[in-house]
Parts: sequence; C-alpha cells; structure tokens
Amino acid sequence: MQKNYIEERLKEFEDKKLEFDIYIVADVVNKTIKESNYEYQHANESEFFSRKEFAEIASAIFDVFGFVKVFYSEIEFINYILEKHIKKNDCIIFNFCRDGTFQGKKALIPSFCDLLNFRYTGSNAFTISLLREKYIYSCLLKSHSIPIPKTYKYNIDKGFVYESPAFNEKLIVKQVNESASIGMDNENIFTYINNETSNKIINLCKKLNTNEVLVQEYIDGIECEVCVIEQNNRFYALDPIAIIIENDLIINSKISNNYDYRFKLLENIKDIEICSKIRIIAEKTAQLLNIKNYARFDFRINKNNNFFLIDIAGTPYTIKHSSIAFLFTEVYKLKYADIYKVIINSLI
Repeated sequence: MQKNYIEERLKEFEDKKLEFDIYIVADVVNKTIKESNYEYQHANESEFFSRKEFAEIASAIFDVFGFVKVFYSEIEFINYILEKHIKKNDCIIFNFCRDGTFQGKKALIPSFCDLLNFRYTGSNAFTISLLREKYIYSCLLKSHSIPIPKTYKYNIDKGFVYESPAFNEKLIVKQVNESASIGMDNENIFTYINNETSNKIINLCKKLNTNEVLVQEYIDGIECEVCVIEQNNRFYALDPIAIIIENDLIINSKISNNYDYRFKLLENIKDIEICSKIRIIAEKTAQLLNIKNYARFDFRINKNNNFFLIDIAGTPYTIKHSSIAFLFTEVYKLKYADIYKVIINSLI
C-alpha cells in the first residue's frame, strides 16, 4: 500500500509556509454560464460541478488555506488577474475548468497562467489538449509498448482512417475528444460483422452529434482508476481503485450522472502483482505524456488478467464520490482535505 508516500507529502506540506492566496477557477451548473459571455459555445453542463459537488471541494480547500477566492468562469478569472494586476507570487490557482468545446477546451487557463508564470494545478496546455485527442495519444503510447486496446478512428464522410477493425471483433464507440461517458450506453458496444456494420457507427456519430468517433476493441472485465502524483518530474502511482458497476457493462451517461457505482481497493479483487504492474504502466505513461502535478489513468482488466489503458483524465474529479477521495478517506484513512494538500505540495 502506498500510504507512506502520501504521508511523506503531507509532512512536507505542513513544514512549508503558506504565503500566498488560493484562487479556484471552476465551472458550476447554473452559475458558470451566468458569469460568462453568452455568445461563446459552452460545454455540456453534465461536465460541470453541481452546487453540492463544488461546495465539497471549495469547503475542503478553505479548511486548509483559510482564504479562497472563487471564479465561476475562465473569462471572469482572466479579467480579474489583468484588471487587479495580480503578481505571480501572490497566489496559486486550483484549476477545475472544463468549459468550451473541442480539443483545447481545458487549455485556456494553463496557457494564460504559463504566459504570466503563475502556479496552477494540473498539466500544461499542450498535455491537456493532447489528452483530448484520444486517437493520437493512443497511437503514441502504443509505439512505446503501453498496453492499449486496438484503436481506430472513424469519420462519417471518409470511413475508417488509416486502418479498419477485423471482422467479428467486438468494439466500443466513444467520443474522440469529449469525456468518455458522454453519450455512452450499451448500444455503443457491438460486434463488427461486415461492412454493413459501418451504418451502425454512422448512426452512433449522429447520436453523439459528431463527425468522428473513437472505435476501440471492447475489453470485457473490471475497470480501475489510478491517480499519479508528479513532483520534480518524478511520478508516483497510488493504489488502483476498482469501479464496481452493478448490472451493466460500462459507465454509461446515466450511471455517470447519477454516480450509480461504487469503489473497492483493486488488490482486494486482483493479485498484488497485477496492481503493481498497473501502477508501473501508469507512471510510465505519465512520464511519456509529460504530466504535471497529478492525473488519473483508467484501465480495464480482462478475464485473463491482461490490462489495457482506456482513458486518461488530466483534471480528474476529486469530489467525495470519486476514486481519489475513496482512496484517501476509506483506504488510507486520511482527511478529505488532505487531497488538496498533496495536489498543491509540488507547486510550493
């Protein structure tokens, strides 16, 4: 168990002087759009925090740092920094933003902060944008022997790009740039019987309101999530947490929105050796992609105990119903607020 590593980071944090303010930039349902310009295209509000979820995060950060200034939109934050002439050493930014569309939707705050040399949580604009391009990073990781499911890209006008699946291959269709659960249900899983199956993919494109989708080999098995912490360009993967879904194959949109799943320490289900190998792959992947601060890596483990990296969250959820919160509070028996001490420790 990796609790000792976290306890070391917490001790480091307690020994440091906190001579800065904390700013939170986050997108919240029924709040963010009101604080922003109505003219630009916003993300699906299912990606925003509910008021309750955001209250969990903000309360924990306030409990640690004593003063927190909150911004409910990227534009509001940028305007404040420029108008008030805030200096780089005056604050650290907790970046929870996910508004906007397309590949660079999460890159605005990192780009702005790097321009002014501000300290902020999460990876830089390049890495955050790369993590939205699932086909591209899958190809990159495959070339470095990271276990990735067979991955294809389908364009509604051009068909399969570069290569096609083999007949009788079981596939799953996902958003190529958006969060993995958006628009997902069991209809997205099917067997590629012949070229006629392409009609099904076209219909899924229309359902997902996109011209391109990610098509992957479907891995039937257990899903788990691994949080990786970066400090001084060294990466440390924490204990994998299994996602337990009752009576379904995947985390679909309904299950995701209702948080209708629970967590379990993976080593209580699988051998410690498998857990260790998954951690090693998560660390290697974080290094290859130049992850900064922290990220979450999602795997599927089939019945033969072969595991595959299926998704990466550059700004993963840390709400109380998340694998990271479960790991800290239920497995390590630490405080929920300790998550935010560990996240910010590498920045101070």
